[in-house]
Amino acid sequence: MAVNALSDTLTGGADIYASDEDPQLVREALPFNLKTLETLLESSPDHPGLLLSACSTFTIYAALFIQPDAEVAEWEDFDYATAEIGERRALDMYVRARDYCLRRVEVNYVGLSETLRLDPERAVATFRVDDVETIYWLAGSWGFATSLGLDNPELAADLPVVRALLGRALALDEDYNRGALHSASIALESVPELLGGSSSRARVHFERAVELSNGLDASPYLALATGVSLAAQDRAEFESLLGSALAVDPEADISLRLVNLVNQKRARLLLDHVDELFEEPIREEEN
Repeated sequence: MAVNALSDTLTGGADIYASDEDPQLVREALPFNLKTLETLLESSPDHPGLLLSACSTFTIYAALFIQPDAEVAEWEDFDYATAEIGERRALDMYVRARDYCLRRVEVNYVGLSETLRLDPERAVATFRVDDVETIYWLAGSWGFATSLGLDNPELAADLPVVRALLGRALALDEDYNRGALHSASIALESVPELLGGSSSRARVHFERAVELSNGLDASPYLALATGVSLAAQDRAEFESLLGSALAVDPEADISLRLVNLVNQKRARLLLDHVDELFEEPIREEEN
């Protein structure tokens, strides 16, 4: 009873992190929070809130801090070994997060985790509107893992699962978290066409994400810039999108404050290295 009472309290504190104005403070606090969640799960392994919190918090920690650290190591320090270690660490955290979300799914739908891999479209039809938050974090953690592990056949093969999950969540509650599902879909559609991606679909999701967030979320701008504009080597659009991300006021919606501050830091890093990300146009030699 004591463990469950403490668990219920801890799983309701996500908004405290989301609205924080000090990303470094959150960064330093999250590891303790993560190990506390895992410790409590040892005593209460099927607690739905703990499982979902472990999934979401590992995903947030890897996406907002560990993976960006790898980018800094590569672009700022030219330390490719550290960058590779950071990416591997982020991947491991995404996989751990995914597995917690799959355990959360099993609490309500025994056996569905296996069906998701075998027949994702049939499996996701089981989910109802109350499951959208779980679907979002499961798709997010799984999607981040596949994006870092596209050279891993097992992870790349899971892309249809992520696509089915996001599709079902959008069908159930398109407006969830003011366009968060559409932002996630931008990244999914940014994979190569051979893997099912589509830049045109990514742009549709971008427009809807900006609309639903009233332009107060920097995430869709970053997602389209890094996923579509960069791949197309469209430097003008890339810089424009990052400029829009930097123009977002983090204080306009404090529930997005943390993610906006972190995304804006990443936008500045990308702009600092824009010359390295885009090839100079080939000029014809003058006669």
